[in-house]
Amino acid sequence: MRKTTLFLLFAMFWVSIGFGQTTPRNIANEVIPTAMFQVTYGAQFPGMDTKNSFGFTNTIGGSFIYKTINNTIFTANGNFIFGDQLKGDRISIFGEGITTTTGEVIGGGGLFTALAVFQRGFHFQVEVGKLFSFKPNPNSGFFIQGGVGYLQNRIKIDYQHEAMNDPYQLIEDYQYGYDQMRGGVALHAETGYLYMGESRVLNFSVSFEVTYARTRHLRDYDFRVFYDEAGEPYTMGYNDRSKRFNDLYYGIRLSWNIPTYQRQPDAYYYY
Repeated sequence: MRKTTLFLLFAMFWVSIGFGQTTPRNIANEVIPTAMFQVTYGAQFPGMDTKNSFGFTNTIGGSFIYKTINNTIFTANGNFIFGDQLKGDRISIFGEGITTTTGEVIGGGGLFTALAVFQRGFHFQVEVGKLFSFKPNPNSGFFIQGGVGYLQNRIKIDYQHEAMNDPYQLIEDYQYGYDQMRGGVALHAETGYLYMGESRVLNFSVSFEVTYARTRHLRDYDFRVFYDEAGEPYTMGYNDRSKRFNDLYYGIRLSWNIPTYQRQPDAYYYY
């Protein structure tokens, strides 16, 4: 996943260069069409079904943006989702079948294992929007955009390798029975302010965004085992792939933009 994300970011960078302007333009006085590469960070909060699994979430990613001469915006972006605030204790995450009464997992050597759990995921989408010119130039202002894409999230399980004490219940493919992965089609809306300066170094945007996804289980089987009041074990068993979840993320996104237009050179007068 990380290699795929880096490849997409690298590809978008070179595509943005290919769209670069060869004719110098005066950004201060005229609306200019330009391609931009964008690096983003998002501080997200969960809503709906997502808040039952995760807390505060981070996203980092990149976008390829093309702004037309009438300030219409076309965007393709991808974001990596990560966090460490999971809801529930270790017993609810791993079940009672492989944990002690305190939520510990015993490894192959009979000792407690050093486990860590995280939130991981990604979402990508294509969008269209509109920039409404405002100060300080016709290429800066307030914008609104929306689009459609795909979102996926899961629980990532990390453990410290120890001689003869690896948690064989959770290694390699066994993790898939506990990661509760789900994904589906996502809708995204965003509104904020875009600043494009005469210097191509200082270009940024600040926005409020909402991502809603209609997701489903992506694993066929859930390995977790619990015990009822009579002490009888029962397994979660096969996941209902037709069941749908309403995943929601909302928060603030900060972006640094790299435009590709050529700035008109400063005028010099000689006497």
